Amino acid sequence: MKNNLLVTILFLFSCSLLISQDLKIKDLKVDSKNNGTIINFDLNKKINLEDVTAWYSSEWFYITIYGANTDSLSLSNYKNEALKSIEVSNSIESTQIALQLFSEIESFEINTPKRKALQFFLRNSQLISKKSISGANIIDDFQAKEIQPEEKEIIYEIEQKSNFNNVLIIIGGLIISAVDISNSSSFAAGALIALVGSFL
Repeated sequence: MKNNLLVTILFLFSCSLLISQDLKIKDLKVDSKNNGTIINFDLNKKINLEDVTAWYSSEWFYITIYGANTDSLSLSNYKNEALKSIEVSNSIESTQIALQLFSEIESFEINTPKRKALQFFLRNSQLISKKSISGANIIDDFQAKEIQPEEKEIIYEIEQKSNFNNVLIIIGGLIISAVDISNSSSFAAGALIALVGSFL
């Protein structure tokens, strides 16, 4: 009876240690898109959304995760083309993370946490997104217009030159035939030249 009680107490104690294990932010991944940025945090256990607070101001996105800690040095040294800088601060109660982007934030969403992950969707200012997308389209249109006329002109010039030369050969053959119409050999030569010119 004492052995069963001892085993039960040890089991409950070990379960309580696992349940009360601190939430750790293990890794950060940032993925930049045309219209916004996706921020992913890898955690050591599933998080409750009630423990997450986030807000933004211009280019800055602020996250506070209660009951969490992280290696602030490695997280601060994370590099990505979408981020200007990262600031991390651990306290006894929470971890605060500030991310500075290159574009202004218009809004954000927190994705429902999946197993050991937390994800944020940050939307860029629509005015900036439209300008970058329309700017890319203008460049594509300009490049297309710049390339296509040159190709058409080259094709047109080659065809025109070829047709002009053919007409000259045919006229030359007819002139040779007409100069001495009584001479059958010169008439045949002129006719042959005109005939060959029409097939070139």
